[in-house]
Amino acid sequence: MLQKSAMANVCSQWQNTAPSCVAHFLPRAIAAHKGACVQFDVRNKCQYRRCKRLYGGAKAVAAPLANTTRQGSEDQKTLDPMSSKAAAKDVFAWTKQWYPVMLVSDLDAQSPTPHTLLNISMVVWQDGEGNWGACEDRCPHRLAPLSEGRIQGGHLACNYHGWEFDRKGACLVNPQSGKFAADPVCTNDRAKARAFPTQVAQGLLWIWPESGPHAWLESSIQAPKLIPEMTDPSWTGADAKPIHSTWRANWEMWLENTMDPSHANWLHDGDVGKWEDSLPLNMRLVDNAIDANKGFSIQHDGYSKTQKGMGLKGVRQFTPPCTVTFRYDYSDGRVDLFGVYFTPLSPGVTRSFFKMVNLNAPSAIAKFSKLPRWFLHNFAGTQGDQDAVMLHGQDHALRQEPQHWKSYYLPSQADRAVLAFRRWLQEKAGGDVGWVGGATSKDLPAKLSRKEVLNRWERHGKNCADCMQAVSSIDKVRTGLTVASGGFLVLALFTTAQHRSAITNSTLVELAMGGALLVLREALRRFNESYFVGSGPVYNFRKDAPKAADTITPPNPGIM
Repeated sequence: MLQKSAMANVCSQWQNTAPSCVAHFLPRAIAAHKGACVQFDVRNKCQYRRCKRLYGGAKAVAAPLANTTRQGSEDQKTLDPMSSKAAAKDVFAWTKQWYPVMLVSDLDAQSPTPHTLLNISMVVWQDGEGNWGACEDRCPHRLAPLSEGRIQGGHLACNYHGWEFDRKGACLVNPQSGKFAADPVCTNDRAKARAFPTQVAQGLLWIWPESGPHAWLESSIQAPKLIPEMTDPSWTGADAKPIHSTWRANWEMWLENTMDPSHANWLHDGDVGKWEDSLPLNMRLVDNAIDANKGFSIQHDGYSKTQKGMGLKGVRQFTPPCTVTFRYDYSDGRVDLFGVYFTPLSPGVTRSFFKMVNLNAPSAIAKFSKLPRWFLHNFAGTQGDQDAVMLHGQDHALRQEPQHWKSYYLPSQADRAVLAFRRWLQEKAGGDVGWVGGATSKDLPAKLSRKEVLNRWERHGKNCADCMQAVSSIDKVRTGLTVASGGFLVLALFTTAQHRSAITNSTLVELAMGGALLVLREALRRFNESYFVGSGPVYNFRKDAPKAADTITPPNPGIM
């Protein structure tokens, strides 16, 4: 039987693949591993190909573990499977990271709410001291969803049997046995909810998707990968809140998309670019370096004639697991910085937090950032609509390809950033997001219609306090217009009756006023449908080709 300490050491290094793979290769080790590792989950399926590629297969895994058993704890350090050559693989640890899940201002402090991160179903709540907690969304008693519970005395209470927990998962009340926190019934490890470390940074709630005492220690000494300019007051727009959206495409598709500026003039034609303005793109990988934890940087010039005339120099930076920036410096001193956090929620579902800040920007940009949040969220969403349609379809097509992304044909410099990202994911991060529970990015939900993909209520509105308030206000105005219109109709009938059924000017005015109010009410309904709770006519992709004379561009600057 393997020693617990040895197994725990292996698991702490191998992260997601170790629990299932060790159990697969050494069935007799399951009991020892389960006792040593708080993350062990017998439901996990061993992804053998992934383990074989990264760690050398069954023999490579089994040998150091067997040697550890024979030689004892004295030699454990030299037998660490991630030491020497294995450590050179520089593998990214998906669960030992901070991920943003929601703007704190959009969270409900009065009741528990469900969230998902790395395919882990969680419940988020605020305790009596104002601290946010995150637990797995199931009560240890009989696995009932804690998100259906309530906040009781500053604690998370399960609505099924009333068990209560603090934000570290400790059981504080067990009503069925009449026991409380200090009693062995409550202190038993099996009574604890699985809790995850949290913190608030840049107005966002961040969650560390590992539990157990080691997770709280590790998370306390590692900061989230923040974009400092996002809250730097010297940058215009730094006081605004990020815009969040929940997309129906895998995390890797959105990372690819942001690493690909060349699509802007085509997909976002008529919005932020034009077909006829497009130019071939020069790109290079900075220092030819791709690092597991630092990611990579790409430098590029302008991808349009307009940008070239403005002397644009661009830098795109990916910092795992979810931080992307693209900085555009212009020859006149203006700087635009776009920052995005991409959070992998579950296979086929990704949440983004987007914000733009500027230096030496035109005054119009500064004024734009001061507009109401609900206005910015719903009138500046056309680019997101266009990306969402393309990426949803691309994601489903990619999962059907046996060679996955290697079926891409990437011949130009414009594809270099996409290739760099794919190299990072393949060589440094196991080839896929480190989904928990044996899931893979192939486990997509059913494909949606375009209307469903573009549904802004599902994508954003239902999780945004400002947009929900705007919808509520519109509904109230529509109700008022209905009542007022009815009043004018009654008044018109009364006026007609007074004049013995004769239609007077007063009657016509009253009918006209009532009709106008109904038209306004219908306009508000369509506005609500288009920009808040539905898809609406906002997908603005120009399908007519530009004139041949407008498409003449310089020769391609080179191929890969």
